[in-house]
Amino acid sequence: MGATEEIERIALDPALSVPEKDERIIAFLAQSEDRGVPAAVECLMTTSDHRVSEFVAAYLELIHGAREEKARVAERLRGAGEVAASAARLVPWMPDALIDAFIQDHLASPDPKSPVSSVVFTIAMHRPERLRPYADRVESASMKRSLLSGAPDEFADSLLERWRAEQDLNDLWTLALIRTSHAADLIESVVDEVADPDDWDWLMPLAGRLPDTRKPAGFPPAFLGFVADAGESAHVMGGDPGGDVPLCADCRMPAERILTLSAEAMPNALSRDPSFYWFTCDCAEVDRITVRFTPAGTEVYFNPQGPSSGESRLIPGERSLVLEPHPNQHGVSLPALPRTKHQVGGLPRWPSPETHPICPVCGNFMPFLVSIEGGPTPFGRMGFEELLFGFWCDSCAVSSTQTQY
Repeated sequence: MGATEEIERIALDPALSVPEKDERIIAFLAQSEDRGVPAAVECLMTTSDHRVSEFVAAYLELIHGAREEKARVAERLRGAGEVAASAARLVPWMPDALIDAFIQDHLASPDPKSPVSSVVFTIAMHRPERLRPYADRVESASMKRSLLSGAPDEFADSLLERWRAEQDLNDLWTLALIRTSHAADLIESVVDEVADPDDWDWLMPLAGRLPDTRKPAGFPPAFLGFVADAGESAHVMGGDPGGDVPLCADCRMPAERILTLSAEAMPNALSRDPSFYWFTCDCAEVDRITVRFTPAGTEVYFNPQGPSSGESRLIPGERSLVLEPHPNQHGVSLPALPRTKHQVGGLPRWPSPETHPICPVCGNFMPFLVSIEGGPTPFGRMGFEELLFGFWCDSCAVSSTQTQY
């Protein structure tokens, strides 16, 4: 039985649930030659069944590289009827000409239920500048919100004028999501006009600056992250970090390492390697882990600390995180959805905006550095379901990891 036939057998098996099909197809492709890329491409170049194309495109979305293969598949899907929707998962690797072709297809027949509409929805998130010239023809509220990212200064000015006239906090929220320097200047200009100071504390970092120091709220540039075999990248996921780790204050189970970034391999001018941890238990005693890294070892704040378990249950084995430039350097303006991609650098994509944590050493708000999503990887599912956000105070060598569902 060929690869496509095996994938179809799994995808169309009525006895399997959707998560079971997803897991089995990922496992099959991950064990195939060259990370399963040739088998996935072969299937997507021929299938006419959207159930099959969705599972296989979702797998390719987990794999770093293979840009030419992904673009070739997306080109084929564009003219293939209902399976065209699966090209939405490949938008980050599409060349400009193909993105523009999908946009023109949508504008020619702007049916919100069409397969092409799904692709343009993702284009609006990752490449808003390609769709923005046609903003007056965009009807979808979600697409319009995606176009906030990097919007022109004139539009930002109009939002501030409307807020001053109506005092609706949603207008400042919308303004902050533009995330340009001009939009951040406008948000900063109303610091004394916002009624509730707590609102200022999340609006300013959402716009891209920390509310106390006015320093960047993230570490540009932004990257997409892809879980890969150990050693493929200098950035380590899972495995035994050695030394003390945070412990749950309730059950005393050791937290596990989610990620250690290599400062040497980063362009963000980090002074040392940041590490981020999370709990393995379900106690939910606290929703944040804060750790300082010193020459003597780790110093855990607000929680006890103790030896690592040496296990890796949250990450499926010791792996690495391969980085590729994010196609939207301003930051996606839509709330985070399930299967949001891992991110390093840039500004966070929150399910719901929050204040950044405060460094316990210097007392300043901390900039965002990473977000890691619980969900599938080529090596099995993560051992957590929530979305983890990691912040880093470089001058104090302090990391803080918190969660949102």
